[in-house]
Amino acid sequence: MDNNDIRLITRAAHMYYDDNMTQQAISDKLGISRPAVSRLLKKAREEGIVEININSPYSFSQQERQIEKLYGLREVIIVPYYNDENIKLKKILGKAAALYLTRVIKDGDIIGVSWGTTLYCMLENLKVGRQYDVVFVSLVGGIGNTQIEVHSNQLVINFSRIFGGKGQFLHAPAIVDSIEVKKSISSDKKIREVLELGQKSNIALVGIGSPDSTTMMKAGYFSTRDIQELKEAGVIGDICSQFFDIQGRLCNAEMNQRGIGLTLDQLKKIPLVIGVAGGTLKMKSILGALRGGYLDVLVTDSKTAKFLIETGG
Repeated sequence: MDNNDIRLITRAAHMYYDDNMTQQAISDKLGISRPAVSRLLKKAREEGIVEININSPYSFSQQERQIEKLYGLREVIIVPYYNDENIKLKKILGKAAALYLTRVIKDGDIIGVSWGTTLYCMLENLKVGRQYDVVFVSLVGGIGNTQIEVHSNQLVINFSRIFGGKGQFLHAPAIVDSIEVKKSISSDKKIREVLELGQKSNIALVGIGSPDSTTMMKAGYFSTRDIQELKEAGVIGDICSQFFDIQGRLCNAEMNQRGIGLTLDQLKKIPLVIGVAGGTLKMKSILGALRGGYLDVLVTDSKTAKFLIETGG
């Protein structure tokens, strides 16, 4: 480049970055086209005439971008890791997920909801400034005798109350005793309508389960023997009570035939699936979910983020 080129690049850079002029305004002032201004600003970056430094106390942005690129995600949100995984960590994960949901939700949305304690922790952190014309729908069966507050139907009730939207409920267990019972329940007109509405969701909120987690047993669905059978089948995690292995493949577990809710293939067709999970017991479960391509957005903790980066996809 000669001195005239450098001068023009420098002049355009000062006008754009120091004087906050638009590219069109620079174009008018310098008497060159707008695309030419864009090329000058690009050249300023390439030649080191302009260097941009991002100074922020937020320390996880580079990790977030790494994971986004590694696993093809739209967005990753990382929160600090806490040893108190069952209370403090889930609460901070819930808060981050709540902030993300309030950022992206809009009138006309259909939001599918799975179940779990981390999704429950979103509720206390939701700050909504107005009422929304939205529908929340259960993606998986949600009745049981224990830990009712974390079941999908109860979560749908609470989300719709906070946002002022409507709720559609799947009045069936997440997992039934046999394939025959599942066929019978799934043939019910109302159950079928709710499942079809769930498939039309444009946003899904999902937790990620682990065979090592006690939540499923506390919720009354699985015994210790059931958990052992899942592990023997190669199960590493579940979403919507559909069980997958470390590569994200649906496992050949009999329980996958007895679940009432969306399948993993149906979940993948939802445009924005937000997964909220963290902690040491769920690292491999999250990895399997990412490898399976079930998530578009991940809210997790810094320790899990380090594991996902080191594993490398």
